[in-house]
Amino acid sequence: MTQQTLKIIKLTPEELSTQKISSHTLQASLEALHKDGILALENAVNTTHLDKLNARMIPEAQKLYYNETTHRNFGQATGNIQQEPVVEGDYIFEDILANPWATCIIEHMIGPNPQLRFYSANTAFKANGRQPPHIDVDFAMPRIPFGYCININLVSTSPENGATEFWLGSHTDTDETVFDREADDLQIKAELLEQRRKISPPIQPGLPKGSLIIRDLRLWHAGMPNKTDEPRVMLVSIQFPSWYRSDQRLVLPRALEGKIDFGRTVPFVKWVGEDYDYLQGAHDHDLTLKP
Repeated sequence: MTQQTLKIIKLTPEELSTQKISSHTLQASLEALHKDGILALENAVNTTHLDKLNARMIPEAQKLYYNETTHRNFGQATGNIQQEPVVEGDYIFEDILANPWATCIIEHMIGPNPQLRFYSANTAFKANGRQPPHIDVDFAMPRIPFGYCININLVSTSPENGATEFWLGSHTDTDETVFDREADDLQIKAELLEQRRKISPPIQPGLPKGSLIIRDLRLWHAGMPNKTDEPRVMLVSIQFPSWYRSDQRLVLPRALEGKIDFGRTVPFVKWVGEDYDYLQGAHDHDLTLKP
């Protein structure tokens, strides 16, 4: 058994300036997504944008943490809460919401004009508990790639502050039969975890600030305990192919309509009034492929 590692690609100065990916980078990216179901771009996000969001979202997270109505991902012991990103014009950035390099790679996996239907975040506070390995959807899945998460942490990550655990390659045989129906949420059957561990044990890679992860929706993963005193925010957006049938929408204030650069993605947005309180959360979502 060979321990697998996360494929990490650092964009070249030319790729950064032109917002175009070279054929060699694209080939390496597609090979990683087909084989491992996951890829990291080390320097694809402006760290100034991350710092601005972090300065706003950490105080908001601390308020949410002590609110009894805040959604806890896999229970209180994980220290992981659902937190919606800031939806004000000065806090929405193309390299976060519709990253051009990530979108280019995803287009080559699922076709042009990917649908942008989801934008959220979760925040890990100091805790001892971990999440069970799981995936985020449960339905009769297409037997092809049908959705990619883009995860962006607002700070550098390591096992110490709860970098996510990934099970490389687990996406290839995943369908609705992998779930433990006697457990809560979307946990993977214990016997399948042990079988997979013998082939490819999970990894918990750290990444520098400014990185993003492209993850196949079917990939097994788990939130891990943050052992530090600093909360860690992770943003997530999801892109789907143009043929994907879903009612899922981003929720954004109508004041931003026509003012956001969604890049190469096709946004599906529910525009709401200015009285919308994004801090109330929107953790209920339905990513199911409709008939």
